[in-house]
Amino acid sequence: MKLSRILASLAVVLVAASTSLAAETIKVGGIWDLTGVTADVGKPFAQGVQDAIAYTNSKGGINGKKIDLINVDYAYKIPQANAAYKKFVEQDKVVMLNGWGTGDTEALKDIISKDKVPYFSASFSGHLTDPTKTPYNFFVGASYSDQIRGFLQYVKKTWKGKGAPKVAFIYPNHGFGKAPIEAGRQYAKELGIELVHEEVIPASFQDVTSNLLNMQKKNPDYAYVQTTVSWCAVLLKDAKKLGIKTTFFLGNYGMTEALPALAKEAAEGVYGMATHAAYGENVKGMKVITDWNKKHPSQEARDTVYVRGWAYGLTWAEGLRIADKNKKLTGEGVKSALETLKNFDTGGLTPPVTYTSTDHRPTTKSTIYVIKGGKMTKVEDVETPRRKEWLGL
Repeated sequence: MKLSRILASLAVVLVAASTSLAAETIKVGGIWDLTGVTADVGKPFAQGVQDAIAYTNSKGGINGKKIDLINVDYAYKIPQANAAYKKFVEQDKVVMLNGWGTGDTEALKDIISKDKVPYFSASFSGHLTDPTKTPYNFFVGASYSDQIRGFLQYVKKTWKGKGAPKVAFIYPNHGFGKAPIEAGRQYAKELGIELVHEEVIPASFQDVTSNLLNMQKKNPDYAYVQTTVSWCAVLLKDAKKLGIKTTFFLGNYGMTEALPALAKEAAEGVYGMATHAAYGENVKGMKVITDWNKKHPSQEARDTVYVRGWAYGLTWAEGLRIADKNKKLTGEGVKSALETLKNFDTGGLTPPVTYTSTDHRPTTKSTIYVIKGGKMTKVEDVETPRRKEWLGL
């Protein structure tokens, strides 16, 4: 056989092998904050997703196909998120993405819908739950809006003081910070709770004494803080120095196992909302996670945010599995598959997950924890009504 024929035959074989390999791989984009202002929670979340997918691949992947999770650190900067998204969709030809922040996710929502690429965000913004406006956006857990409503329900139920309870909202002036505030304003008014103050804080800071003094003038009984755990710790230490008696409640990125380690005694008695089980909690799905970490030890501490990432990986992998089984492994096919999930069981890592074609709220249930003896201690579950007028708010 002539050399040219041999080379031609070899080229055909290599192309066939390459095509076969590509057919057995499902590309998914991952946009993470590993070095930006929310990296304190961005890193454990990203690791949780990555480990869940590594575990899934070790168990045969998606009906025999491996997930190729392509990772990018965008440092919590919207232009970098836009660039990463464009590369993933146009060059890498991903079938879906797992993203991170509220600002970048909401900035991308229109192009996500146009491109028909399912996009799981670590943002729990209620604005992303109405499929008539954001048909390809998903997340796993109660929205920020349902968390703040759950806080207000708890305040209403447990209040023993005279008159109406007084609350304050504390948040940075960005998408994540502002996401639940309008929902909180409306529900406080409905419940007869007096919203006496809103304090806007920086995205990052060394001291918020002046902000807390502004709040203290209104003497709220409770303050709801919507920022991440490192900044919550600074705020709580400043509040303790000032002798502020207000009871603090934190959103789900503030209430983590890292809080007492960072805030020390200032964390004691602080409440917070959780959307996912604490690491090591006695739920069915935790054994897989702890066994994985025994086999793959890390110097990084594992926490509820890591569990959150793992639950995300399980959920969207199930969407891929259904779409592949239906022979519709496309953006539209994955979206349709996800919208068939009804009470999807993550093994108790999160409440059962349900999506429909008319409602992308996965659940409205969250859990209240309090720091007691330096540890996250469960108080109770709270579930807000799935009201139609709250869809997308």
